[in-house]
Amino acid sequence: MGFFHFHQHAVFDMQSLNTIVQTDPSIVSRRIADEVILVPIRRKVEEVECLYTLNEVGARIWELLDGRRPLKVVRDALVAEFEVSEKEAEEDLLTLFDQLKQIGAIQESRQPMGESLPPAAFAVSEPGRAEPELETAVQVGVDPIAMVVTMEDHDGAYYAWKRAGATGRILLHIDAHIDWNWIADKDPHNLLDARGLEQVESMLEDRCLWNLSERRSEELVHIGNYIYPALQEGIVKEFYWVVPDSFVASPAKLRHLVRQFQSLKKFNPRAMKTVRVEKNRVVAEINGAKVTACSLTELPVIREPVLLDIDTDFLMPESHEVARSGQDLRRQLPWIWPDELVHRLRDKRVRTDFVTIAYSVEGGFTPLHYKYLGDELALRLKHPSLPERDRELFAQKRLAAQYRHHSELEKAFAAFEEAVKILPEDASSHFNLADLYDETGAYEKAAVRYRQAVQLDPTYATGYNNFGPIYQSLSMLERARGEYQRVLRWDSQNADAQYGLAEALAQEEKWDNAISQYRTAIALNPAHAGAHRDLGFALMKCERWEEAITQCRHCIALKPHDGFAYFLLGEALLQQRRWDEALEAFRAALRCGFRTVRTHRRLGDLYLRKRKFHKALKQYRKALRLRTAVATSNTTERLRTFMKKLSRE
Repeated sequence: MGFFHFHQHAVFDMQSLNTIVQTDPSIVSRRIADEVILVPIRRKVEEVECLYTLNEVGARIWELLDGRRPLKVVRDALVAEFEVSEKEAEEDLLTLFDQLKQIGAIQESRQPMGESLPPAAFAVSEPGRAEPELETAVQVGVDPIAMVVTMEDHDGAYYAWKRAGATGRILLHIDAHIDWNWIADKDPHNLLDARGLEQVESMLEDRCLWNLSERRSEELVHIGNYIYPALQEGIVKEFYWVVPDSFVASPAKLRHLVRQFQSLKKFNPRAMKTVRVEKNRVVAEINGAKVTACSLTELPVIREPVLLDIDTDFLMPESHEVARSGQDLRRQLPWIWPDELVHRLRDKRVRTDFVTIAYSVEGGFTPLHYKYLGDELALRLKHPSLPERDRELFAQKRLAAQYRHHSELEKAFAAFEEAVKILPEDASSHFNLADLYDETGAYEKAAVRYRQAVQLDPTYATGYNNFGPIYQSLSMLERARGEYQRVLRWDSQNADAQYGLAEALAQEEKWDNAISQYRTAIALNPAHAGAHRDLGFALMKCERWEEAITQCRHCIALKPHDGFAYFLLGEALLQQRRWDEALEAFRAALRCGFRTVRTHRRLGDLYLRKRKFHKALKQYRKALRLRTAVATSNTTERLRTFMKKLSRE
């Protein structure tokens, strides 16, 4: 069976089944139905047409090559999912393995520092397949925990719980974010089963919870809401959200925590009935499940085993607050180190049989310099008595971070170099050295260290390997530019850094320069959906409508649920007087969750033009409701600020 839409003779070694590989970061993928298109992004512009298409089986294999599963585990997944013999699955897998190697789409993965993930992390969930059973619960910080799963995106925890067959558990969620929110997952077809008008009216009261996006419920799960389905499906019966100590450091901070819950209650008051403060804890009830937000200090003794779920960003101060204060983001320190967190959980006598740890670098939550804290935390939970080598490695990294915090760069260099001697394949030490070399003007050495880090761990090539996005969100554009230029000194072909420079120019409304910079980013990475969308926006600002329409459509082809791209497309079509196409674009924006006053007003105007008065009135009413809600929120915030000023006087 050929996986690509071309066939090549495969040559392979049976020992390859023990190999662990991962997809190459220079190849991006796009799923269309049961196929996956592979796009090389490091090639020259004239070679962009060189695309590869995987069929259904090949697409599934591509998804499973995550740098953690050996090929034999991937083979077993194919046997279970496609009901083929082990021999046939093995031949097909190794055939594709050889083809992917020939086009440079995969690379051998190095095992992460310490021990590899347990078999449960490799498990593939499918109907009828026996899943691994949870181990006997042990006390954190005292006994080794067998099942510790690490991941980048925190919603991976939900899928890990499902694979392990967890049910009816207490969740101990240690994170700077609640990661729970309502999901609009109600099927509109259920209205047809209503027994009468009263039931229909009752169902329609949950107007914000209807899934009008035409996406499957599982596609709506993400890092900010994955605890919602865990509660809905009975995986979790109760959860504690352990917040950083600073979240409850004062009455004002505690009130801010209460307001978070109250805003969730406004969205669905029937499901969230109570929000109250008990001592220094915020307690709520969601669909009959108790939710408690508190610090580690206020965490009560939990007398049954918990699902322990930790985000690495919990350990760090919030980067935006650090930047606002004027501090150098590279000199920030964790407010709590992994060993301290483990000790505090031990003191609370927390018992668990399953741990999930998210790095959360993507999005800028955990600085990439400190991604290794997630690995350290995993090792300390798996091995409370750390091996001597790992203990010394973490000590050197901690020492280096503290030296850097105090601007003692020579000592920081020495400590990170010592860490490299202890574990040469540790990507984080090389990356931190790259940053230090760049800071001292040794740009060539910085580039060498950066390339070493990326070779050891391709995730270090992320668009969040610098603080540009954070500075840019705070309109600190000069600092943002400096961050992107730093990355380009290391890698001149970095599309994300070029995109960041374009965003900074757009923020300054230098549209012609921004357009040129966006095109540079797209030339480096034709599959950069954000660059296509924002290029479309810049072109609209220059009234180049047809070009803008083309770029918005490129973005939507790459990212079908980008509501803002649909909105921009509607605006450009409107300017071209293409009314019907504009109407469909604005409707698609709403289906993708882009619900703004302007979107509803545009739809109202278009329906009015088509003399559909009832539909127009409906959209105008929605716009008015949204505008009133925003105005009320702004008024409340202004009043709160005014009262603070009065209290100071």
